[in-house]
Amino acid sequence: MKVERIEVFPVRLPTKAVLTLPRGPSRTLAEGKRIVLVKMTDVDGNIGWGEAGPSRRWSAETTESCATSIREYLAPALLGHDVFDIAGAHAKMNRELATGMDPGQPIAKCALDLALHDLLCRRLGISLQSWLGAKRLDRIRLARLVSAATPEEAADLTRAGLAEGYEGFKVKVGHHKHLDLDIVRAVVETAPGCYVWPDANQGYSLDEAIRMARGLERLGVPLFEQPVAMSDVYAMKKLLSATAMTIGLDEAAIGIPFVIELIRREAVECLAIKVSKVGGIHYARQMCDLALNAGLKLIGSGLQDAPIGFAASVHLFAAYGMVEPVDLNGPQFIAEDYLESPFPIERMTALVPASPGFGIAVDEAKLGRYALGPETSRLNRSRRAS
Repeated sequence: MKVERIEVFPVRLPTKAVLTLPRGPSRTLAEGKRIVLVKMTDVDGNIGWGEAGPSRRWSAETTESCATSIREYLAPALLGHDVFDIAGAHAKMNRELATGMDPGQPIAKCALDLALHDLLCRRLGISLQSWLGAKRLDRIRLARLVSAATPEEAADLTRAGLAEGYEGFKVKVGHHKHLDLDIVRAVVETAPGCYVWPDANQGYSLDEAIRMARGLERLGVPLFEQPVAMSDVYAMKKLLSATAMTIGLDEAAIGIPFVIELIRREAVECLAIKVSKVGGIHYARQMCDLALNAGLKLIGSGLQDAPIGFAASVHLFAAYGMVEPVDLNGPQFIAEDYLESPFPIERMTALVPASPGFGIAVDEAKLGRYALGPETSRLNRSRRAS
């Protein structure tokens, strides 16, 4: 039950819209959604798929850094590894690329973590949710991401989302600060009864965040995501004491050691879980368990995930019972993907696949159509031996 071969597929998927963050557009339409897929095969011919999908204006990783790290360091370390030893796989990867405040190039490591989970679940004939050992939900509601320059544009985007069936709206703020509160108000008023929350991506100072939080309280907004810098523990703690609304941490929830420190300092009450951000399912489930045992609220999020990352997140979020709409916005931005058949989504609610592994099938012919480079890297045990 050893890993026999690992193949690496850098691809570019066409996108249909551009997301703007406080630091600027996350990518251009020409750039598309660039990801690195990994196909892992064991000695018995069982396969598993994973992917690394970095966002260069959100994380410190790029498509190029992920591809190089996987090809040159992480994949060779896992050739010949027991597919059931997930903790050991991470230990090997962490020896190759050291950990810090986060798991150390977590998005690159996530690709191999996902492939390993998909492979072993397929071997066992069970879904990832069954492997996680909890079936709190069988579907997950998706949120519509609203990134607008004016309140009028925000209202238009919200009306379009309502027509598609969305019941949750995450509003990007921090890049039009003088209009931010009006933009959120436009979404709240256009979508009464829906779950609406703003995300600043660290875009505010402490004073700005306090003023914004008080305005949001008057609108009845339940949650404010990552208002201040992820490194500013003082600001996070002060903000918690300055407002009655829930403050959610996303960029700050980068690794278990830092989250433990935030808990010790009483500077956190809600975590946004991104599977790729923490290095894959192995660490994401640990962070979820830590949060629940510490009495923290959990919300689901992603990085415009392509179908593999999207599917893994749906399984995890359903296992941990995330009832509020989650920010898995890949379907909103990605125009075409590599699946043989579409992921099951009904009125912007993602159904948890019951088939083994992630419950999806990759069309390898499509990978060739979307390939970024002229060749695919293939690593096997004979190469490692040489």
